[in-house]
Amino acid sequence: MKKVQVAVDVHTHLGQHGAHVCDPLAGDEIRAWGKVSWDVSPEEHRRAAESAGTSIVLAFDAEPVGVYVPNDYVAATVAGHDNLIGFASVNPTRPDAAQRLDEAIRTLGLRGLKLGPCYQHFHPHDPACFDLLEVAEHHQIPVIWHQGTTFTPAAIVDYARPLQLDKVARRFPDLRMWIAHFGHPWAEEALSVIRRHEHFYIDVSALDTRPWQLAQALTAAKEYRVFDRILFGTDYPFSTVERTVAGLREAAGLCRTLGMADVTNSDVKQICERDSLALLGLDGSRGGAQALGGTVAS
Repeated sequence: MKKVQVAVDVHTHLGQHGAHVCDPLAGDEIRAWGKVSWDVSPEEHRRAAESAGTSIVLAFDAEPVGVYVPNDYVAATVAGHDNLIGFASVNPTRPDAAQRLDEAIRTLGLRGLKLGPCYQHFHPHDPACFDLLEVAEHHQIPVIWHQGTTFTPAAIVDYARPLQLDKVARRFPDLRMWIAHFGHPWAEEALSVIRRHEHFYIDVSALDTRPWQLAQALTAAKEYRVFDRILFGTDYPFSTVERTVAGLREAAGLCRTLGMADVTNSDVKQICERDSLALLGLDGSRGGAQALGGTVAS
């Protein structure tokens, strides 16, 4: 079987255990998986990123669960590396959230926003969240949502249902957004949301270890006719490009063998080779950082 070239990995993490990834999440990860996988240096990340054409690197401002990967740390990691794109993360509950995001875009050069309501302890319909999304809309940057379950009891999973993003998408119809991890275990719910909104996508990250769940998600994407909205993502360091490609092929095989859907190797190839940068407005075709609140960008 020919090797598949991965154009864009839309979902990778950075951060080291003890410095950026602490308890309770770190301890809960050990209990759930036997170790802390979220422990990767900038150098390790850059080496792993060579497996894809371009990788999006996510900051994460999730202190309620013990995780804080700063925006400036991600900015320093991606600086001078054309194959890396840094995304900011700001908890909307911070009183200076809008200013933090504005600075991350204009000063640090970050090009997107990572949100995880269950980890950051805010509801997606919170006015503070909408205020932050207005900054993202102003700068025309895309937003990735962790809108699905998690292993740590410190998260508020009530805030993680994908359906809650329908109201967000209706309020911000031009904002490019996507749901991570197929919204698992609510893949069909997530797909029912993205099919209703033109600029809404979904990624396959971290589902290579769940072939049955991934097969069901791919089948639902076929049935909802949104297979072209699926983006390739690994959730590195929790998975890799190679394992994610293999997982997609295994799940596609399950779909065909069990008569669930005709998901072909060509379909898998299209996910891997999809120009996600163009879909998310990261290919230079949309506007960049703009002045906010009367401040002139330098």
